[in-house]
Amino acid sequence: MSRFLTPACRSKELPTPKEGLPASSGYGVLGIVKNPPHPNAMKVFVNWFLGKEGQEFYAKVMKQGTRRLDVDTKWMSQIGVDAAKDVMTLADYHRLRNHLEDKVIKVRRPAAEFA
Repeated sequence: MSRFLTPACRSKELPTPKEGLPASSGYGVLGIVKNPPHPNAMKVFVNWFLGKEGQEFYAKVMKQGTRRLDVDTKWMSQIGVDAAKDVMTLADYHRLRNHLEDKVIKVRRPAAEFA
């Protein structure tokens, strides 16, 4: 990737993260740098990545499913994994999820304090 950046872009250091930011956002998160050197290129990439073709590519490379309903994930059962969209309803997902802010505040933080 660095061969596509200008020397000035490669030499810039990333700012120190502010306290309180998560150390890892896990799978499925796309971060966008503020004031990118090539904003239009970033927009083109994000549009491709979140589109059907980009999600098919990412799923195959990472062996990870996507929530996009127009991307086939049935092949994942061959590697012993079922994509959530193939085995649960949206209501099941919302009932079981534990990674969004409301669950962190209401469930995970109190559980950590109790432990």
